[in-house]
Amino acid sequence: MHFKQILPIVAIAAMSFSALQAKPKALNFDNPGNKRLLKTEAGNYYYYRSLPEKSMKLNVAGIDKLELRSFAIEPLKKPQVISIVAKKQTVHDLSLKSRLDGYYLYESVTIPIPEGIKELEILCYERSIYFRAFWTVPPKPKPAPKQKLPNLSIDAHSGILAMTHNGSSSDYHSFTPDQPLRFTLNNGRDAVLYVRARLLDRTLPIFEVYVNGTLVQTHEFTLKRSTKYSVTGIRHLSIGMKVELPANQGKSVIELKAKSDHLFLGRPVLLKAN
Repeated sequence: MHFKQILPIVAIAAMSFSALQAKPKALNFDNPGNKRLLKTEAGNYYYYRSLPEKSMKLNVAGIDKLELRSFAIEPLKKPQVISIVAKKQTVHDLSLKSRLDGYYLYESVTIPIPEGIKELEILCYERSIYFRAFWTVPPKPKPAPKQKLPNLSIDAHSGILAMTHNGSSSDYHSFTPDQPLRFTLNNGRDAVLYVRARLLDRTLPIFEVYVNGTLVQTHEFTLKRSTKYSVTGIRHLSIGMKVELPANQGKSVIELKAKSDHLFLGRPVLLKAN
């Protein structure tokens, strides 16, 4: 693959990855004091400082962690902020990250929030620092794509035998008195059945067709033998029988049961969808 071909693929992958990333969402303080506007590449947001000697409260119900961003309007020797969760105070040191338009931007502070906590307080005695809280909205998981069921699935049989005609071969599923042939039609698809039987004596082969557990048809073969179709190991094969099935309303389980002591061969074939 050439380099020029790789670039669009990388760009598309990067765009897809970015779209999946959860974006931080700003939280509002319940009791803010003064505010200042900070314009950055991440967006333009108002930052707040508390009233003197007061904390600022945040509603954190349903949030598992908080990102606290801050900046100062003057250089400070040892800036700190206190988070109060369930009356427990934690001191966070603020590290200088960069300067922007005369402001001193600090590294974000991540504050974990225990489950069940609904309120958090921010307390800072330094009057030149402004704060804004953010939380990451978890991306909504995309529902798993609904897997489409196969239009036709063979569920049970007693073996697969190849039937030949004019040099071509088709697989048939056998069924006996001990093992029915069962298959499922999905997605509202209809099918027809082609059935043959192994002839042993003068006994007529008989089988039944069940749809969703209900007997709907009984079929009886004659003793007429096929001269054009053959199956290895079967000396006398009956002529074919085409079985029309009831219309499928969505999903149908079809079962063929041998009523006589014969080996039967069945082949369901899907009809073209309307």
